Amino acid sequence: MSSGDDESPAMPLIEPGSVVLDEKPRLSIPGRNAHSIVMLPIRLVLWAVAFVPLYLLLLPVAWLRALYLRAVKGRPSQILAQGTYPLRNHSPGGMNYNSQLLFDRPFDEKKLRAALVSTAGEDNIAEHEVELDMIDEEPQDWSPTAAFTMHYYLPKSIPVGSSPMFYMMKNVSKTAKVSWKVFNGKPGKPTVLLYSGSGNGWDGSSNYNFMREVIQRYCGRKETKVFAYPTIDPESAKLFDRGSFLYYLLRQPYNLARALGGSLWVLIRAAKWSGGNGIGPKITALNFNVEESLQLYKGCKALGATPFAAFTHAAVKACREVLHESPSVILQQASLQTRHYPLPGQGDDRDLVGDWLVAPVQYVARDYSLAAAQRGADELRAELNDVGPRTLRSFMAKAYGLINSGAAGFEIIPGTFNDDVHPLSKAIFMNNYGVRTVAPESGCLAWNWNAPMWFGVNTINVNGRTTTLFGSSLWGLPLVEAMRDNIEATLREIMTHAVDEKAGVKAVPAHSAERHARSAAKKSE
Repeated sequence: MSSGDDESPAMPLIEPGSVVLDEKPRLSIPGRNAHSIVMLPIRLVLWAVAFVPLYLLLLPVAWLRALYLRAVKGRPSQILAQGTYPLRNHSPGGMNYNSQLLFDRPFDEKKLRAALVSTAGEDNIAEHEVELDMIDEEPQDWSPTAAFTMHYYLPKSIPVGSSPMFYMMKNVSKTAKVSWKVFNGKPGKPTVLLYSGSGNGWDGSSNYNFMREVIQRYCGRKETKVFAYPTIDPESAKLFDRGSFLYYLLRQPYNLARALGGSLWVLIRAAKWSGGNGIGPKITALNFNVEESLQLYKGCKALGATPFAAFTHAAVKACREVLHESPSVILQQASLQTRHYPLPGQGDDRDLVGDWLVAPVQYVARDYSLAAAQRGADELRAELNDVGPRTLRSFMAKAYGLINSGAAGFEIIPGTFNDDVHPLSKAIFMNNYGVRTVAPESGCLAWNWNAPMWFGVNTINVNGRTTTLFGSSLWGLPLVEAMRDNIEATLREIMTHAVDEKAGVKAVPAHSAERHARSAAKKSE
C-alpha cells in the first residue's frame, strides 16, 4: 500500500494464499464445548442471582432519570439541541476513544505539539490537559503479513495478544483529556501513533475529524474551524419529538430485561471458569492497500452493493459459520450532523467535531445475502434522512438515558439505553466512517479503531485504503482472528467480480460526491 505520493515506500499487496500463517489452535466456542455444558447449571444459577437485584435496581433508576430529564429539560430535541447533553463533556480520566494510526515517516515533536494544543484549545481543552508523549522505542519493520495483524508494527513492549487499548488505559495521565503517544520510526519505516480522544464529548467520527485537523495543521495546511456545535434544524426537531414519552416508559421493563439478561448471560458464558475464553478486548485487523480497496469497491458495484453492505453481510456470515451463532441485530453507528444539525453553507463537508451520534438497529434476516445486506444499508439511509422509527427510538434512548453523550458510551449500560438491543447481546457493532482523507504528505497509511463488545466491526477508507478492525470482549483472540479470516475470504470473493470501467475509476469515490450526485438528480426532477 502506498502512502499517496511517489516517494513513499509501498507496502506489499497481499495475494490470497500467499501468506503462510502459524498453525492456529483448535477453536473453543463458549457455550458449545464440553466444559460449558458441564457448567450450565452453575451458569444458570449465577445468572439468576445477578439478574434479579440488578433489574430491580436499574429499572427505577432508568425511569427516574427519564422523568427528570423530561421535567427539567423537555422533549428529546431540547435535551439534544446540539446533539449531546451536556455540551463539551470532556472528563479527564473518563471514557476515552482509542485508535491506532500508521504513518511512513516520523513526526517533529515541536510542530505536532503546537498543532495538537491549538486544535484542542478551540474546544476549551487547556494546554495542561493535552498530553503528547514521544516514546523512545521504534515500531517493528514492514511485513508481508501486514493485512492480517494490528500488532506487527507496534513496539515490542506491547505484546501480541495485548492491545493498544490496554496500553492507553494504563499510560494516559488521569488529568489528560486528549493523549497522543508517538512511536517514531525512521523515514520510510513505520511510525505508530496511539490516539486517545474525548470519548464523552465527541462521537467517533468527530474524534477522527479532530485527528485530521491536527494533522492538517501539522502539515501547514489552512486551519479549519471544526468546533461549531450547530443547533438542531427546527423541522427536524418536530420529527424527533413526535415519539410518545409514555410509550417510551412502558417499553423500558421489557428492553431492560432483554438487554440486561442477554448481557449477563454472555459475560458469564465468556468466563474461563465456565468454559469460555476469558473476558477482555481482543482485536485484530484487516487492512487493505489502495489496489485491494479499489477492487473491493468495484466488486461491490458490480454486484449492486456498497462496501458497507459487504462488511455487514460478511460479518453475519462469519458469525454463523465460525461461532455457529447468528446475531439478532446490527447496531449501526451513524451521525446526524449534516442531515439534522447543518451549518449555513456547510454543504456536504463532514469535518465538524462534536457529538451527533445515534445507533439505529438493523434486524438480521434468516437469509442475509449480500442483496439483503444492501437493502439494510438502503433502509439505514432512509431512516436517517427521514427520521424513521428506528432512528427515533435511538434518539429518544440517547436523550432520556443515564448517559447522553459520547462515542457510543450512552449505549453500553444495559436497559438504560431504551432500545431493543444491547452491544453485548448478539449485536454486531457496525461503524463505517466512509471515504475520508488525511493530508497525504503526512504519510498516513491507516486509521484503526474498534468497539470490542459482542462483535465489533469498525472500518474506514482513508487516503484510498480500507482499514478495518474486528474485536470482541467475549470470544478470545483465536475466535476473533478466525472471524476476520472468514470475513476476508468473503470480501476477496467479492473483489473477483470487479469490472474495470471504460472511464477508468482510479479511486474509491468519496461519500460527499455521491451525495452531490443525488442532490443534483433531485433538483433536476
